[in-house]
Amino acid sequence: MEQDFARILIPRERIQQRVAEMGREITRSYGDDSREVVLVAILAGSVIFLADLVRYLPFKMKLGLITVSRYRGATTAGGETLFKSTLDVDLSGRHVLLIDDILDSGGTIRAVSDELMKHHPASLKSCVLLRKPSKAPKDLRPDFLGFDIDDVFVVGYGLDYNSQYRNWPDIGELRPELYA
Repeated sequence: MEQDFARILIPRERIQQRVAEMGREITRSYGDDSREVVLVAILAGSVIFLADLVRYLPFKMKLGLITVSRYRGATTAGGETLFKSTLDVDLSGRHVLLIDDILDSGGTIRAVSDELMKHHPASLKSCVLLRKPSKAPKDLRPDFLGFDIDDVFVVGYGLDYNSQYRNWPDIGELRPELYA
């Protein structure tokens, strides 16, 4: 797989270091209210990030998983947000932390946030591993952010192209000839 990358943007060691830092930030943010936190992860891209992040959250929590798709098959252009599954966790009156892998156009996180607000949470915050500042709407700022990256097509650490590369432990730029 390594030959498929134009470059490694964020090596696995730096990812783990930042995820640990984010865990401490989240823990401080919720303080005594942590007993009512529900983490809602957008699948499938955030699954590896979620698995690592929860290990750094030293409080009881509930997990909710939601499957959403904007990129289907071998495309790199986002389409309409399609909800493929719904939550089976009660969010009413609870603090909700929405976990996503990447923020670029903001379509997915806006659609999921709107859906979650229908469940009347006490609060809704967002935690995003990657953001592309050149594409992300200026009014959409995650409460917890891992890394800002250039507007390049990235895979690894949960992010995929055509359902491949999720298992690569680094975040790298995919060689353009592989997806163009």
